Amino acid sequence: METCVIIEVGTSFTRGMVIEPFENGTYKILAIAEDKTAGVKKGEIINIQNAGTSVMSVIKQLSEEADTTIRTVNLIYSGGYPQYDLISGTKTIKKGEVIEADHIATAEENAMENELPEGRMLTEVITVDYLLDNEHFVENPIGMVANSLTVNRMRLHVDQNRISSILNILNDNSIDYQNIYFSGLVSALGATTQQQRKEGVLVINLGGGCTTWSLYINRIPRHVGGIPIGGDHITNDILYAFKTTNENAEILKRTHGSATIEPAKALKFKQDFTEKIISQNDLSKVINARIDETIRIIYDQIAKAGLLETINTIMLCGKGAALNNLETLVYNIFQTQCFIANPKIPFHRIRKDAPTMAYVALLGAAHCCTKEAIQEEARKKNSSGFFGKLFGRGSNI
Repeated sequence: METCVIIEVGTSFTRGMVIEPFENGTYKILAIAEDKTAGVKKGEIINIQNAGTSVMSVIKQLSEEADTTIRTVNLIYSGGYPQYDLISGTKTIKKGEVIEADHIATAEENAMENELPEGRMLTEVITVDYLLDNEHFVENPIGMVANSLTVNRMRLHVDQNRISSILNILNDNSIDYQNIYFSGLVSALGATTQQQRKEGVLVINLGGGCTTWSLYINRIPRHVGGIPIGGDHITNDILYAFKTTNENAEILKRTHGSATIEPAKALKFKQDFTEKIISQNDLSKVINARIDETIRIIYDQIAKAGLLETINTIMLCGKGAALNNLETLVYNIFQTQCFIANPKIPFHRIRKDAPTMAYVALLGAAHCCTKEAIQEEARKKNSSGFFGKLFGRGSNI
């Protein structure tokens, strides 16, 4: 199978990965690259030239390390004001027929006839469940008997104008995109097991400019969201609160920051060739105010959807998950067990000090790309027989 290239454009870093998918559902990482992002704020491109430099720098690194020419990529995106809605499509089943894959495909197509809101671009569609005769929910209707089949789907979409900037960067460099993945969804695949997604898991990805999340129940996403608040906002809060530089604020956050309120302790750092002293208690209060607000926004949205009781575990990922005592703060708000996702990355060239929780979205997207590559191979095989050749069906179906 052909290699897959995945690019994640974050506010702080742009990261990429090249994988070789296998038919057994596994994959091999051929290259990993990253570069500091320029021209992006709160997940949105504000300078297309600078952002383009960051993206193409990562693509060039990947191309050289994997020894391949990159013409198509899969994007991971967290900005663009992501929204989702639930859509349904129904197929009437003839008397005496059992439900087959073709019936499901027709119902799915009928669901897609629901128009997108104006100015929105479709990124992902996920089948949530099936309803037989408007009264009986099932996980898999194939082989069952019913008068009607309804498919309920989750449709994720973003602001078309906002995402067009990154697509223009690719187009200007003769690179096409294959898929656009929402970071909140693919992060769950990279941070959790199938068992966790079955039992009910909330995955929160804390990036530099955005925080995204998804709630999986019975292996299906039931709630997704994203807000333009991230670790960079905490850094800016520290900068203004203590009248220091961005560099010092970032160092204070990483080395002494805490999501919970800490006791008073003198913290010393250099600024303008002089020594400055602040209280760790004051520092933690500044950080706590911002991160507490962020987590409570997520809590309120899930509570509004009536899904709080379905959460069995919370997993935190993204570079912002490295903040000290973050699990404690999240537990205090949700009253649910909480852990940091720190997956092992099967690649020998990744640096030892790399924050692996920051690569969770890439790993999740790698699972998606592998699954789609297997499906594409199956379509090619099905279309290569006598009737496929007769009617001119190729690999594009």
